Amino acid sequence: MFKHQLAIRVNFFYFVALNRGDMDFDFGAGPRYPRVSPSAIAAERATDAGLCGAADPPEVCLGVQDPGPGHSFSTNGNVTYKATNDLNFALSFSKYRLTRDDTRGVAFDSKIFSLKTTYQFTRFAFARARVDYDSITSNYRGQFLFGWTPNPGTAFYVGYNDDMNRDFYNPFSGRLEPGFRRNGRTFFIKASYLIRRSF
Repeated sequence: MFKHQLAIRVNFFYFVALNRGDMDFDFGAGPRYPRVSPSAIAAERATDAGLCGAADPPEVCLGVQDPGPGHSFSTNGNVTYKATNDLNFALSFSKYRLTRDDTRGVAFDSKIFSLKTTYQFTRFAFARARVDYDSITSNYRGQFLFGWTPNPGTAFYVGYNDDMNRDFYNPFSGRLEPGFRRNGRTFFIKASYLIRRSF
């Protein structure tokens, strides 16, 4: 682990860890990372061999849950850049990968990226944008916000959020859907005003 600062404008942090004995609880991580336990692999092979289509399939076709230990690799880091006194950028990254000891199969390999930028127009007004990406679900999320806070208790916000997937597996059909698919988007306005009275 190390941290470095350069001319007060650039800061970065990075961390790496290797662990033994982390448990895979054998749930799988979606179509991209199906179960990799011995029982799941045996059930898949039996299905491919045509043994599980009979009215009374053998026990191997059940693919019972079979938790087991494994080894993991994790890393995360971030970089922040202060372009000016008013403009800041921040990029962060994290990765976590778990591999089972018995089958050498990858239980999951998750990567998450996040980019955030903030611009301070004046002491009271700012704009902020953030985009996140999750590799397991191929999900992109964008958050954009303008805020104006002229005094304590008084604030005005205008924002927009977007949520979409790209080349992802549909959770209902199980099929791969290429391209971008929007899950939802939100536009909002929020305002508050503090009324002060003296008696």
